[in-house]
Amino acid sequence: MSKKILVTGGVGYIGSHTVVELLQQNFEVFIVDNLSNSHISVLQGIEKITGKKPHFTKLDLVDKNATEQYFTKHYDIDAVIHFAALKSVNESVAEPLKYYQNNLGSLINLLSNMISLKLNYLVFSSSCTIYGQPDKLPVNEEAPKKTPLSPYGNTKQIAEEIILDTINSSDFLNAISLRYFNPIGSHPSSLIGELPLGIPNNLVPYVTQTAAGIRQQLKVYGNDYNTSDGTCIRDYINVVDLAKAHVVAVNRLLENKIKNN
Repeated sequence: MSKKILVTGGVGYIGSHTVVELLQQNFEVFIVDNLSNSHISVLQGIEKITGKKPHFTKLDLVDKNATEQYFTKHYDIDAVIHFAALKSVNESVAEPLKYYQNNLGSLINLLSNMISLKLNYLVFSSSCTIYGQPDKLPVNEEAPKKTPLSPYGNTKQIAEEIILDTINSSDFLNAISLRYFNPIGSHPSSLIGELPLGIPNNLVPYVTQTAAGIRQQLKVYGNDYNTSDGTCIRDYINVVDLAKAHVVAVNRLLENKIKNN
């Protein structure tokens, strides 16, 4: 029997690519998404790529009652991948309470139901922002966490602490947090990708928005960086590779290769 995987924020950029990889590995996929930063049409792209249709429910995890009702019906989920979150660094500076309420409130409601139903496995979409201003580059897994430079980064760091505390208080919950840097690209089919919506978080969405005519011009800032020509250098990760990494994490949890307790 296929394992049942719940993907929160599964219609979003990274989430949708992860759903594709899960379906292609014959998992039964359940998606919850409030569609605040995504579009329902993404589901059509997922189905065209995989020939399979994930179970979709429009749900805001911040809504405690609605979340409880969902888990009452879906009590037999085998693992959860939690993407659902607001993600704009700049917006988080302007509206910090919005980010704390959404990103932490949704996680708390999710964990509360996982504990209540004794759901064992969680993969958390964390962020490199928890490293703050690192002591040295490149940053690796052994780098110490620092004070984040934005409320968004704070929500990710606090979320990891909430998950760890929850694990320590239970005898069954295990989790993996993936702290990745900026993803770019799209599925090779071009049927899903990063939608040119909202406030971009890195250069590439600005490029796509300019190409789509949403922005009149592309501005590249900075000429005094410590590089050969003074311009900024940024490293990116392919979104499909990142999606596959989430599936690897899920499999390691399901195979009991990760024990946090």
